[in-house]
Amino acid sequence: EEIIAELQERAARLYGADKSYYLVNGSTCGILSAISAALPEGGHILMSRNSHKSAYHAAYLRNLQITYLIPEVVEGFDFFDAITPSQVEKAIEEHPDIQAIFIVSPTYEGRIADVKVIAGIVHAKGIPLIVDEAHGAHLGFAEGFADNSNRAGADLVIHSVHKTLPSLTQTALLHCNGDLINREKLESFLHIYQSSSPSYLLMASIDNA
Repeated sequence: EEIIAELQERAARLYGADKSYYLVNGSTCGILSAISAALPEGGHILMSRNSHKSAYHAAYLRNLQITYLIPEVVEGFDFFDAITPSQVEKAIEEHPDIQAIFIVSPTYEGRIADVKVIAGIVHAKGIPLIVDEAHGAHLGFAEGFADNSNRAGADLVIHSVHKTLPSLTQTALLHCNGDLINREKLESFLHIYQSSSPSYLLMASIDNA
């Protein structure tokens, strides 16, 4: 309410999201809440194999079936690329019971997926797209940067504002877009996974950043 609601509305406008939430339990609670809200218990998720451990924890807690997207190795370098639209399209065709897609963009090596095209593919099937954009809270704010995943069409986007922006450790944002995600359910899981005593120091640092 009041100040916190106003700050979250400001964050949503800044990032081009329908709704944004301040997080004081890091991107971890954002990922846990996003996956939990997007799928029923025992559901089937399509998930990039290079996901953060919190995505695996969410799958464990919700008893999810996982089909992995294996990123390709960048030619000439010893690290993985971002997930491609063709990989997502192929996986959905092979597993028509998939209920949500979870990808990491930017990857830990800075590779950015074509989220706009991927969102179009999954939305054509009525499936929500979750993007762990923890390392991309700066995207869309300067010439030469890719746009952020909210504007590219993702349904749920998680930003870690202490990684590429000057906020205190443990601060993050969760953005929600469209109508494929039940907002009340999402907020219920945020209450479960996040502290009931949020730090005003942490929230002020998000505002300052």
